Amino acid sequence: MLGPLEVQDGDQVIPLGGTKQRAALGLFLLCANKVVATSKLLDALWPNDDAPASARKILQNAVCGLRNALARNDRTAGEAMLITQPPGYLLVVDPEEVDLFVFYRLVKDGRADLSQGRPERAVATLRQALDMWRGPVLGDLVEIGIAWPELATVENARLDVMEDYFEAAMACGRQDEILRELETMVESQPLRERACRQLMLALYRNGRHVEALDVYARMRTALVDELGLDPGRDLRLLQQAILNHDPVLAGAPVVPEAPPPARPPIQQGTAVRNTVSVLLVRGQTDSEAAADQIDALLDETSGLIHKTVRSFDGVPTVSLGSMSMAVFEVGEEGDGPARAVRAGLEIRRQLDAGNLMTQIAVATGKALVRSDPETNGWLTVRGSAVDKCQDLLTAAAEGELLVCSDTRRESESNFTFRRRSDDAMGWLVNGMAEELLSSHAVPLVDRESELALLNGLLDRTGYRQRPHFVTVLGEPRIGKSRFLMEFERRIASRPQIMEYLVSRSPAGGLVVQGASGSAPRREKVSARLRELFDEASRKQDEAGRMQRLWKEFLADTPLERPLIMIVDDLHRMPDPLLDFFETLACFSGNVPLLVVGAARPELLRRRPDWSGGSPHCTTITLDPLSDAALDQLLELLHGKLPSDDPALNRRSFRAMTG
Repeated sequence: MLGPLEVQDGDQVIPLGGTKQRAALGLFLLCANKVVATSKLLDALWPNDDAPASARKILQNAVCGLRNALARNDRTAGEAMLITQPPGYLLVVDPEEVDLFVFYRLVKDGRADLSQGRPERAVATLRQALDMWRGPVLGDLVEIGIAWPELATVENARLDVMEDYFEAAMACGRQDEILRELETMVESQPLRERACRQLMLALYRNGRHVEALDVYARMRTALVDELGLDPGRDLRLLQQAILNHDPVLAGAPVVPEAPPPARPPIQQGTAVRNTVSVLLVRGQTDSEAAADQIDALLDETSGLIHKTVRSFDGVPTVSLGSMSMAVFEVGEEGDGPARAVRAGLEIRRQLDAGNLMTQIAVATGKALVRSDPETNGWLTVRGSAVDKCQDLLTAAAEGELLVCSDTRRESESNFTFRRRSDDAMGWLVNGMAEELLSSHAVPLVDRESELALLNGLLDRTGYRQRPHFVTVLGEPRIGKSRFLMEFERRIASRPQIMEYLVSRSPAGGLVVQGASGSAPRREKVSARLRELFDEASRKQDEAGRMQRLWKEFLADTPLERPLIMIVDDLHRMPDPLLDFFETLACFSGNVPLLVVGAARPELLRRRPDWSGGSPHCTTITLDPLSDAALDQLLELLHGKLPSDDPALNRRSFRAMTG
């Protein structure tokens, strides 16, 4: 039953008759050892009042054929029997002979193990139950259009058991093993909040914090769009716990076996030329230490680097003396450079704590990657990216992390950079974009009406194929950047509604996300937009030239779905760029374009008539949070309350945030 319908006699499959006979047997098995009324059988075999006049005769023939099939061999104790019992028929069968009931028995045992604190046994038992499935229950009948409520009940039971299995596996610290299966389930069942919580937690425990938050955003979008509901309280609290890096999320300490080194998808002895990010680390030791102490310290350092690299999905290569190398595949998501820089920052932090002198470099480019049998499968890497990274490492001073221009461009939304001097090689990594991170860490409350207005304008832009400019005004520290981030996150979780999503902020720089375009296409769009914005800083008197560049960009970039542009800190922009944005909706023509820009009220002091009177412009003013909203926010940030007095907490929070 847990797949196509089969009746077996030992190792032999008993042949069945036509569709009606198979369907009748399927219903008997779903209701085994229970009387099935004739009326229920007729409704199941001929739904929608479609039964012919001879329906009862056809049913009787099907039952007769089933009895003959079940009685092919001499009947012994325990053999299935189909008997007539008013008001219908009764299939008497040993539950251990029906895979569905064996499944239920295993599930009962597995859940008992889980509830009694035996997760390892629960994992084994529940996995055995799930492995019995060979496809949709009664899959051959489903293919011909049968859709009984009983089938949906069994399918939902399977999904519940999968969630129980995931819970047991995570209780054992085995989230790595279930991650792919869990992602597949959430993708196919986007409204199951328990599975969504499990995936968020599994991703978080694997160090993929941003992806865990993206899962929440997609879940919330699906619930709002399809049911008009917000996620449940448990899911909301988990999101806040992830934002605050709550130590509770780490779960019970687990000491798994050391995993083998990660490998890129290449075969032993073969070479693949890919675009990769190369990480080089040199850890200098005290030259006055004894040789055996230096060797031991270098070995310990190499192990720490390899462990950290693998935690960011990188692949360590062979270490040479005090220098270690790792490779990060750029991948379809294009996040290889950012992962390499994060790994470099984490390695520097750990080595600094051990009073080791470090030099670190990251370069992105083409390289020949080979899995070499002569070095026990470790990677060897050659190419321009390696040469460039070695030059950067030589130029790096003690304690510096230097990256090439390509790495900086690909990761500028995640980090802040600076030059040591105009002629210096590479870019120094200052650290994570703290303004971006601190804004993400503050929960968003009491802004749903404003977000709904933006969503409505986005829908209108796509439907009418007309541009629109939205200015979000608010006092300093009222949450404008956080508001833009939330809107961006929700839009990014619905790629089917947009062509490109462009965001520009002081902390993150210019970032272009493509809904369906290829990576080269996104890079071309990004380069054109970067050229446009760079014009504003170099040519203060050429707003007309910017308009021409924009029109050329639109001519070369057909838009079937909206291009969404999110811009922060409009009030800090130079006049030519403000001129450009203020008239953007007017001179762009009939294109689906939505621009959302945030600004302080001082923008209106610079431009009193900002977007005034234009039918394609809207202004949204973010007001201070109400007392009720502040209470909700403070409840979510319960670990930061200064007092037990709600009124005092509100005053303290307003003073802290301005």
